[in-house]
Amino acid sequence: MAVLNSIQFELRDVETQMSKEFGLKASGMKDLIQLQMDNLDQFLLPAICLAVARTAGPVNNTVIALSSVLQHLYLAQHIHSMVRDQEMTDSERQYPILVGDYVFGQSFLKMCEEDLFKYVSHFVTAIKKINEGIVLRWRLKNQKMSVKDYKAVIEKEKASLTVLAARLGAEGSNLKSHHFAKFEKLGYNIGMAWAASIEPQYSFLTQEYLSKTMANINDLQETFSVQPLQELYNFIRQESGTDVYLSSNIL
Repeated sequence: MAVLNSIQFELRDVETQMSKEFGLKASGMKDLIQLQMDNLDQFLLPAICLAVARTAGPVNNTVIALSSVLQHLYLAQHIHSMVRDQEMTDSERQYPILVGDYVFGQSFLKMCEEDLFKYVSHFVTAIKKINEGIVLRWRLKNQKMSVKDYKAVIEKEKASLTVLAARLGAEGSNLKSHHFAKFEKLGYNIGMAWAASIEPQYSFLTQEYLSKTMANINDLQETFSVQPLQELYNFIRQESGTDVYLSSNIL
């Protein structure tokens, strides 16, 4: 991802780690389960974690490992979402469930191998919220969701993960705890924008949350080097089909 210049090396490191862990080439997992994944699916969560850490200086190995675990978790969720009860036979449902469970297990194996036990509670909380969002969407599936209900769904399904990514980037790079909330707010707004950009009927919310993301970056520039966050913002705009870029001269 050329637009993510500040964390290009670290993103490649995350991808390499995951490929080795699955014993596949970089594209192997996608081919194995016929995943439909765009660049946001493949890179956004690690990019958030790495970009947040990069605002304070070089990215350490702990943050790279956490970024890999995050992507494992998202990949498992993404595979599970392929299951469609009304469109699939029992055998067709079993395959993505089994593969998703395998990837989910890999995320916890990675945490054990990399001695990341102190972060486990964060992942458990995020998983709980994701499942709450899935259940809420299912309950509302036969009715037209209000904007309020839709926000309640996506803040659990997507924003819980982007909040976690930002928190892990800050905590894993040993930033002071009083900074965590600002980075989590950034992660929340990114997640809401990402989710809204995927569903055409709610895409009008994308600009609202991208504007809030820009405000978060403006706020953080008082303390941190925000170039990695500017690049992250531009990456999201580019991949979500919007065309206004953030540069240092408008901060």
